[in-house]
Parts: sequence; C-alpha cells; structure tokens
Amino acid sequence: MEDLLVEVLSDDGHYYEAILTDVTDTEILVTFENMLTVMDGRKNLETKNYPFAKARLPPLKDTTGAAPSYAEGQEIEVVCMLFGFYRATIQEILIDGEFFSVKHLNPEYPIVTFYEIVPVDRIRVPNPNPPLTKEDFVKFQIDVPMELRYIAEKRKIHKDFQLRIGAAICRFEPESGSLVCISRANWSKKAADELKDCHFNILREKAERFKKLEEKAIQLRSKLVEEAIQLRSKLEEAIQLRPKLEEEEFWTEGTGEE
Repeated sequence: MEDLLVEVLSDDGHYYEAILTDVTDTEILVTFENMLTVMDGRKNLETKNYPFAKARLPPLKDTTGAAPSYAEGQEIEVVCMLFGFYRATIQEILIDGEFFSVKHLNPEYPIVTFYEIVPVDRIRVPNPNPPLTKEDFVKFQIDVPMELRYIAEKRKIHKDFQLRIGAAICRFEPESGSLVCISRANWSKKAADELKDCHFNILREKAERFKKLEEKAIQLRSKLVEEAIQLRSKLEEAIQLRPKLEEEEFWTEGTGEE
C-alpha cells in the first residue's frame, strides 16, 4: 500500500494523501477511498485525475528515531484532520516544544490568513519531493494466454507475482486480456519477463485444482438434488397413504376387529 501512496495538490492549495490507481503519459489517477477526504469543497471518494505537476511522493519515513527540531519563523507543513497538509510558519514555540502557534500560508489565497495552535505530532518538515514525472513509474502489459484468462480475473491471484517483480499494481484487464503492471522500480519489467512463464504455470495448476473442485461441487449438488427428489417422493407417497390408513382404521374400529 505504501508504494501506492501519493500526495496531490487540490484547488484549495493543500496537498492530500491519495492512492495511485493508474498512470498515463501526462497524469496519474488516484482514489480517496476509505479516507473521507474533502477535495475542492466537496466530499470526493471517486477516482480523479491529476497532472504530474500537481502530484508528489510522500516524504521518506525517518528511521533514525530522532525527533526533528523546529525554530520560530521556520516553514513547516501542518497535518489537517482530512489526510491533508497545508503550509505554515512557526510563530511561537509553546510548552517546551509540545505545542506551536503557526500561521497558515496559502499562495492561492494570499489575503486569507489564520493562526492555529497545534501539537507537535501535527507538524512535519516540508515535503522535499519534487512533482512527479512519467519517468517515476514503469508501466507495462503482459499478455495472458487465452485458456488462463478466466482464472486471471480472480482477486489476489497475482499477489505473489506482484511481490516478486516489485510492482505496486498488478491487475488483469479483460478488455485487453493482459496483466497491467505499474512499478516504481526500473527492474520490474525485466523481472516480469523472466518470471511470467513460471507464473502462468502456477495459474495452470490452480486452474486445474479449481476445475476439479468445480466438478466435485457439481457432483455433490447433483447428489443433493437427487436425494431431495427422492425425499419429496417419499413424503408425497406418505401423504397419499395416510387417508387410506385412517379409513381402514375407522372401519376396523367400527366392526370391532383388532
């Protein structure tokens, strides 16, 4: 999931976290699903296009464990509650660095200024990453043999192959009958070319197992239907026989027979 995370610039001048779903020659497609993100003044959970110039990668996570140091007048980014980030400057450091008084910066609306007091866990050093370009991603397709296309549609069946080739996305597109792979690693295409035959062999084995399971399921279903028909027939026979037995019992009692 982290390989799919990007930050996109909205019309309000703020960057928002999004999930990459596709790449073209000029733009990326992202979704805000499960993020409850407000974009452009309205709730937006569907896929949306952004030019490369308005998208960037998230900053690398600090693995040293050292707390960043901040100073008054320093430009920072403040995390808002909507998975977004806005630019600000530190006006004052409060309570030994636990809280900060910040001034909002928005080049889109320079006359709009507001101040906010935020805790230290809501600020970060500005994201240093430049805007994305087409060269940041490797996108390629792999034709899937006709006899394997029905099983290639099954969800998560390409997960191991995706991990082995270092791809962030590996999905089957029925329209083209191919696997569409998107990666940020330059070696993914070469790895995919080397491993695709092995992956297809695994798919054939899984297809054979699925076929046997389907055959067993059909046999079991047929057996259950046959047993149900037999049971129904016996019930109908019992229902038809009951009045005759009651009649015989009545006449037997009437004549005093035992």
